[in-house]
Amino acid sequence: MKKHLVAFLSMIGLAGSAAPMQAQVLKGSKNESTKNESKIKASKQSAENKAVQTQIQDKRKDKWAKANAENKAVKTDLENKAAKDQSKLKLKQETLQKQNSANGQKNALTKAGLTKGALTKAKGQEQK
Repeated sequence: MKKHLVAFLSMIGLAGSAAPMQAQVLKGSKNESTKNESKIKASKQSAENKAVQTQIQDKRKDKWAKANAENKAVKTDLENKAAKDQSKLKLKQETLQKQNSANGQKNALTKAGLTKGALTKAKGQEQK
């Protein structure tokens, strides 16, 4: 009767083929085949669970490895940009120092010329 009910329910889509069914065993008799079957099922299920867990762990490892690789790439890009910026900054500083030293020399010459010229004018006025 139970088989008929399960067959009917599976036909209309309410019960799958994986409906729990147990073998009929006479009362008082110990059937080793049902115990063996349940042990086999349990071992298969545990093996499947282990496989699924290892797949999940592998995906996580791959995900973290990919993220770490991307972070390292970004970090090296930033370091390269910083190094380029440093070299540009040093170059600008050197050119400014050269310009300042050239301007300083011009200013010194101009000041020297002015003081020399001022002295000659002062001597010229004293002589008049």
